[in-house]
Amino acid sequence: MITPEQLASHSGELSALAESWLASGASEFSVWSAGQPIRSWGAGGAPGAATLSAPIEVGAQLIGQLRVAIERDSSHCQPKLQAEARLLARLLRQETHLEQMTAELVETQDQLLALYDLTQATRSQLGTGETLRLLAGEAARLVHCEGALMLLNPMLVQHPRPLIDDATLMSYFHELQASQRELMLNDDAGLPPGLHNACMIPIRVRGTITAMLGLVNKPGGFAAPDLKLARAIAEHAGTQIEHALLHQETLAQARLQAEMEVARKVQLQMLPQHRPQLPSLDVFAESHPALEVGGDFYDFIQQPDRPLIIILGDVSGKGISAALIMGMIHAITNSAARFMRTPEPAAVLSRANEYLYDDFSTLDTFATAFVAQYQPSSQTIQYANAGHAPVLYRPAGGATRMLEADGVPVGVLPISLCENHTVSFGPGDVLVVATDGFSEASSPRGEMFGYERLLQVVDQAASQPAQVIAQILFDAINDFSCGRPQDDDQTVIVIKGVDCVSDS
Repeated sequence: MITPEQLASHSGELSALAESWLASGASEFSVWSAGQPIRSWGAGGAPGAATLSAPIEVGAQLIGQLRVAIERDSSHCQPKLQAEARLLARLLRQETHLEQMTAELVETQDQLLALYDLTQATRSQLGTGETLRLLAGEAARLVHCEGALMLLNPMLVQHPRPLIDDATLMSYFHELQASQRELMLNDDAGLPPGLHNACMIPIRVRGTITAMLGLVNKPGGFAAPDLKLARAIAEHAGTQIEHALLHQETLAQARLQAEMEVARKVQLQMLPQHRPQLPSLDVFAESHPALEVGGDFYDFIQQPDRPLIIILGDVSGKGISAALIMGMIHAITNSAARFMRTPEPAAVLSRANEYLYDDFSTLDTFATAFVAQYQPSSQTIQYANAGHAPVLYRPAGGATRMLEADGVPVGVLPISLCENHTVSFGPGDVLVVATDGFSEASSPRGEMFGYERLLQVVDQAASQPAQVIAQILFDAINDFSCGRPQDDDQTVIVIKGVDCVSDS
């Protein structure tokens, strides 16, 4: 069982882990022992939340569990939770070993208080540099030697002053890594002038020797009790270094999560906040990024005495890089559609390609784009398509068909090859412009949703309002994927012609 004292002594580590999980979307993080929760963070498991658990084992004995309640897909979270449970078990195991060792030392050299002081002095240290400096100072004091050093490659701290040059210490460290054991040095071992003896103790951090404790100039040399204490300090130092690294990683993850959330909100604000209002059209659009931010965008430009412009694009890739490039093409197409004298779709795409080709070539990227212009007087939609699919058109009472692209994506060639095309668009006609996150959505068996299924879904849903059609498309993709995470961003615009008389 995990004792209240053990839980209290590692409350900092556990709180840092809990904050990381809660920031990642978990509703609860808890520590269990003997089948009962002994500490929990969060508001409790949400309905339908999956509960992950990982055993905390010391030796062959199960002493507790870490549990996390999380609503999103959690398959990739299990290894992280197991690693954290192993780390906590190691901390508890090493703490037990330290307690046993201090009990032995108090019988021989009265050093229980020394190790206790070391534990208390380093427990509250969270920064790696501060932890190393404190450990070096405490090690020199406890072993009663002239100086001590802590090396966590490439960070090096010497106390109370540099006694060995950095290059020599690095050579000792590499020799220690190769031999996997302590180095005992004396006058005959080529120590720098003024030094009589030294010992270098390996420190394992996360299972590998990545740090070293060095003790220099012990009066009378290093006896067996000194080495035993030095090994204990080194083992404790490994735990404290892991603690400091874990804390820094947790903070970095929390900062990244917060920054990504800000980026997500900024990107959502770039999308239209209101649907265009025309008496003859029912319009709906929605975007679901695969990550916090994505490379899909859509736009509606509605200005007095000018036709409605509809734009949808998809930048290659996803995540932060795609989001940054998306901002570039979104700004260019929006500006072109607003300020060109005659913003016909092909002209808008040509202007975007002209401005972006050099940058896109440098970045080795491209973007597919679809631009349409609605003319209410003639009840037609004029469009141009730069390599974008799927675009689905269903005339009232007819069958859904694809509107194929006749131009290459923006940024592929120095000139745009797109031309304007026109389709009639009256009451009951439906236009669906989606990104390939729909057609390329995959099932658990690896099968893609494909264009044929999209055509069938639009045929079956065409009698519904635009928002309902979009929701039916999202539901069809979710059902097909069986809850798998999105492989790509999913964005859709649905436009449906309506009868102005019946709506008035």
